[in-house]
Amino acid sequence: MSASVQLYKIPEKFEVARVLDDSVLQAYNDSIQGFNPRAKEVLGRFESANGQITGSNPFMLVHLLNQRLIPGERLVERPDLEIAITNDPEFVKRNWIDFGIALKTPGDSYNPNDLPARILAKQLEQREIPLGSGKLVPFNLLTNKEDGNSAYGFVFALNEQFERGSVIRDLSDFKWNYTRNEGMARAFLDSYRDWVYDDRDLEVSNGNARVVVVGGEATSKNFDEFSAKLEAQRNEFEIKLDRTRRAQAILKGE
Repeated sequence: MSASVQLYKIPEKFEVARVLDDSVLQAYNDSIQGFNPRAKEVLGRFESANGQITGSNPFMLVHLLNQRLIPGERLVERPDLEIAITNDPEFVKRNWIDFGIALKTPGDSYNPNDLPARILAKQLEQREIPLGSGKLVPFNLLTNKEDGNSAYGFVFALNEQFERGSVIRDLSDFKWNYTRNEGMARAFLDSYRDWVYDDRDLEVSNGNARVVVVGGEATSKNFDEFSAKLEAQRNEFEIKLDRTRRAQAILKGE
């Protein structure tokens, strides 16, 4: 498995997706100590292996983002992952990557998800976003809100990033291998490269999962490297062009 990949090939939109390392794990664990026992249980499931954070559930990822523990970066979204695994088929190979919440209906027959689904659907309605056949809500647009009536200790709410004009797309905009017909589910890329939103359990943390982020320091570093490569390529081209011009001048007897 490769741990990072350049998403775009043009300098004006240079972004890198990378697997998050475990340097933020201690700060993350410190940040959840003030929560009630149930909320801490849901949030406290990250672990570490080979220098990387392992495990994932939607509430953990949203908390990680909202605590600003990945400054200058954001959590990966579905379009990012599509580009990443196209550019590098080895990227996060055989890993599970959560990238958003799939909301199909305003309510859920699976009781733990009923309240979170109703609340998030209501927030979309208040912002005049029709649920239609279902929406894919990126984690980057969410915040956790403590709620004693929730089986998870939390519900999701739209954050200030949403208010800046971010787009929530229809689930039907994408192809999926496995889906649910109702309620709320986690949306993820599984270890078999299937695109999925059939898992209604929002708190389980798969040890095979990794956290993928986009941008930040990795972008700056790789942009410098990319710029250096472009400069080297330009110099090489100019040398070849100069040789060609000299050869043409000799043939012309100049």
